[in-house]
Parts: sequence; structure tokens; C-alpha cells
Amino acid sequence: MIEKELNIESLKSKISVGAKAWLVFDGKSVLGSGWAKLLENIDKNNGGSLTSALDIAPKKYSYKYAWNILKRIEERTGISPVDTGKGGPGGGGWIRLNDWGKYLLETFKKIERKLSSIIKEINTEE
Repeated sequence: MIEKELNIESLKSKISVGAKAWLVFDGKSVLGSGWAKLLENIDKNNGGSLTSALDIAPKKYSYKYAWNILKRIEERTGISPVDTGKGGPGGGGWIRLNDWGKYLLETFKKIERKLSSIIKEINTEE
């Protein structure tokens, strides 16, 4: 078998660093980029319905899946990230991030900004 000679120098430019962040609570993953986007859209849609928060989301979750995400966060931390209420005579309801949900979202966004900065710095080093 003839080994192909590698040109390491030409391959180096194709290497870069990538990383993903997530929040962990008591050893359990509670928030990554997808779930954080859901919380962010609920926050942007403050006091609107979950359906309308999902309508503005770039990543489309079904209504049921979105509720399951919120339930998982609550199951893993013991605290719901949202407050909800029933709508008026026409039905429906409202949802908004509570202080816990806002804390989780802001903490995740802060970590993501720092991680992005570190990755950019590493990828621009020679």
C-alpha cells in the first residue's frame, strides 16, 4: 500500500474550533441554544400566547413540543421558567417568562457571548 504524502500545512487552514454551550442544573442539562430561543421568543412576546410566541420563532416547534420543553426545564430545576394565565371570554391564555426563566435565558446568553468571543479569538490566531 502506497501512503499518500500529507501536506499538513495546506490542511491547517481547514481546521477551526467550534463549541456548543448549555446550562446544567444539579447535573442535568436544562438549556441549550434551541430551548433558549424558545424562552427568548416567549420573552419577546411578553404576555401573549404560546402559539404567537412560536409564530415569531425562526426554529418552528409544535405547541405540544414547546410545552414539553418548558415542563422538562421545570422537572429538572424544580421551578417553572414561565408564568401562565387563562385568557378572556374567547379562551386562550397568556405566557411570560418569570424571574427564573429570565435568569436562565440571560445566563445562557452571557455564556454564549463569551464562548463566541473565545472561539473567534482562537480561530483568528496563527
